Amino acid sequence: MKPSITNFPAQHYPGARFQPLFLSVLCCTLCVTPLQAQWLKKMTDKIKGKPAGSAAAPATVEEKEEGDPLYVKKAPKPDPALVIGGDESVTIDSTYEFDVAVYQETTALQGNQVVKDGGQDIVIYYSSTAPRFGIQMSSKSTSARYQFYADFERESQLSITSINKIASGEKQKLDLNNMEPVFPGETGYMSQLIRTGAKKVIAGVACEEYVAQNSREDPRVTGTNHALMTAHVWVPMEPHTLFHAYGLIPDKYKIQIEKMQVEGSYAPVVLPLEMYLQYGDGDRVYTTTSVIITGERRKVNIADINN
Repeated sequence: MKPSITNFPAQHYPGARFQPLFLSVLCCTLCVTPLQAQWLKKMTDKIKGKPAGSAAAPATVEEKEEGDPLYVKKAPKPDPALVIGGDESVTIDSTYEFDVAVYQETTALQGNQVVKDGGQDIVIYYSSTAPRFGIQMSSKSTSARYQFYADFERESQLSITSINKIASGEKQKLDLNNMEPVFPGETGYMSQLIRTGAKKVIAGVACEEYVAQNSREDPRVTGTNHALMTAHVWVPMEPHTLFHAYGLIPDKYKIQIEKMQVEGSYAPVVLPLEMYLQYGDGDRVYTTTSVIITGERRKVNIADINN
């Protein structure tokens, strides 16, 4: 950075007779070595009335670099391992805090045979202090991972998929009617669930059954035999049982949730504790809850999907 020379009235100096010398010293500092500049700095301090031995605060690394005429400040490079696209008007966080964790495991079957490493490990997160939840899924047989976050406070939802430690995500406006926190490639069913009236207790939580069925004529089923035909899911009857911050959800979403419940459908605010999925080719996938941990605070960084 090119230094500037500012002319002051002579009366501002302790002695007007030093003014010509002071200006000369400043001009010389433009073309001297760093060692000479340090000596001249002591001299100018003495002329200004400062003690000769006084030391200024040490320059920071940034100041040293910016003072170097060969230094060019580089713009931070985006992380190529995680790219987030989608609606630019939607705001998301890089980290989310939760204090409820639901651990689940899925088992895949072909006919009556269990598929070795054919399932997924799942963790569902809820917060007691903010209206948000998240879900993380990882394949047992591949490096594929999937994460979904819903933030009612920011009115945003985020889906991220990672394969071989390269992840891409999409952020959207939070929409309960189109919220599908399921593994990519799965035929959507969460928004189609209808209450059956059956009830049971899972991991100490009272749940009720919902079912979704797709006909073979459904556009999402056409062209493949491995498409979801039936989904039986067991959902907590009271959302706040696990989602302790459910009461903090904005009213406009609560009204929408209550309307969906009255109509017999399901708002995917609290995720199922047990699932049974059946496909057109006879394959089946069971999801069960192994443990629920409450009161344990943890930070979830979305970039950790590649770790």
